[in-house]
Amino acid sequence: MKAIIIDMSGVLINTTLTDKKAWEKVFNQLLKSHNARYLFNEEDYYTFIEGKPKYERIQNYLNRLNISLPNGNPDDSPGYHSIYGLEKKKSKVFTQLLNKGELKVYEKAIEQVHSWKEKGLRIAVVSSDENFKKALVSMEMDHLFDIIIERHASRKKGLKEKPEADLYIQAAKELNLPPESCVLFDDTIQGLRAGSKGNFGLVVGVSRADNRKLLSENGADVVIDDFDEIDLLNDPDIKAWFEQPTPPFASEYVKIGDAVYEKTPVLFLDYDGTLTPIVQRPEAAVISDEMKEVLNECASKFTVAAVSGRDMDDLKSRIKLENMIYAGSHGFRISGPEGLYMEHEKTDEILPRLDAIEKKLQDVFSEGVEGVQIERKRYAIAIHYRNAEEKDVPFIRQKSFEAIEQSEGFKIGEGKKILEIKPDIDWHKGKAVLWILEKLGLNDTGKYVPIYIGDDTTDEDAYRALKGKGFGIQVGPGAEQTAAQFKLKNVYQVRLLLKELVNFIV
Repeated sequence: MKAIIIDMSGVLINTTLTDKKAWEKVFNQLLKSHNARYLFNEEDYYTFIEGKPKYERIQNYLNRLNISLPNGNPDDSPGYHSIYGLEKKKSKVFTQLLNKGELKVYEKAIEQVHSWKEKGLRIAVVSSDENFKKALVSMEMDHLFDIIIERHASRKKGLKEKPEADLYIQAAKELNLPPESCVLFDDTIQGLRAGSKGNFGLVVGVSRADNRKLLSENGADVVIDDFDEIDLLNDPDIKAWFEQPTPPFASEYVKIGDAVYEKTPVLFLDYDGTLTPIVQRPEAAVISDEMKEVLNECASKFTVAAVSGRDMDDLKSRIKLENMIYAGSHGFRISGPEGLYMEHEKTDEILPRLDAIEKKLQDVFSEGVEGVQIERKRYAIAIHYRNAEEKDVPFIRQKSFEAIEQSEGFKIGEGKKILEIKPDIDWHKGKAVLWILEKLGLNDTGKYVPIYIGDDTTDEDAYRALKGKGFGIQVGPGAEQTAAQFKLKNVYQVRLLLKELVNFIV
């Protein structure tokens, strides 16, 4: 690793308190002029303002209060007469607060920046906060950074904000380095997801809100409460990233290379968390062009199958490669080249009963519980609760289990912030993998080595099924006790491994 990229707000400087105070003053003045019997509060700030798109955030808040303001135009003067004017008024108030010294600096973070700079590391600072530059200058900190990526300049370049990785990738580009050579620091879920999407070599979550577990679940490789907890140059687990010409996980590649030596791989891959990063909503999991390209290269040299809890048709529509096999609904439905097809024999019995369970769940969760998403698959019903409040999780679990109490023949499986209702049939990803191997005549262990790459507890069946035939590779933390023989950190490492496999096979 050769550089550090840091999000400013919440990591170096606590602009949130000042930002919140500025909005409070502006909105309460506006509400007073409309004789509203309401005051802007902290919950409003986090619900409508923080991290939300400029201008749109004001409109959404005012809509809630049935207050109408014209959009105006960019050259409006600061004031309460338009959306543009209100944004400018807030910016003016923020500047006044800065001039009064109302800004908190995280001292330990700044000390580390000074230390890294003295040791020759290049440092970029990034923020989507429109008051970013003002804050840096007011604290006399702008000289500390080699690269400064600010919101206004990034908008002119058409860069998307977090959770997209555009701002961070732009910082890496201006440092003349690939993202995998950079350490990224961020304190937000959106920023950590951006780090994962951008394939940054080490993503560090800074827990400013006592949310270590949440940060680690959303892309952080390391989580710290403050900067005195991390030593990038002397910690043996991190130091290797700086000292070795290849990343530490290269040793796993060597072992995997030995395992497939003089044999032909048969590759099985989960989708979510393996080919794409885990995201808040399942429909947002889009495979990258780079991953699709390397998958296509693999499929041109050996058998490749995607094995997922997603419906087969959904899986095919996302990957869109004709030379691959698709096993959807944990293998209940499989299709592939040259007419390969299988659908479970009890389909006609299973589907109407799942329809009835789905309706029961929709009725239960249609009101009263926020953040629950019911996803109907052909052979399963997924209850996603990643966006639900922690206090509602016991209720969600209780109602999900109650939904199948009167439906004999169904069971509930668990994954990452998900419950999945499935037929209680002795069929799973492992059985599907073995069926494909048998159907295609790929069971000769002297010639073929099946490899399964997954990230969740549902992939454990496949790891176990391949014992003695091939091996499993676990991506990320996965199950505490895994049957996989190898581990990779993230989706980026999966893509690197697939590239190595393509080059390895003559």
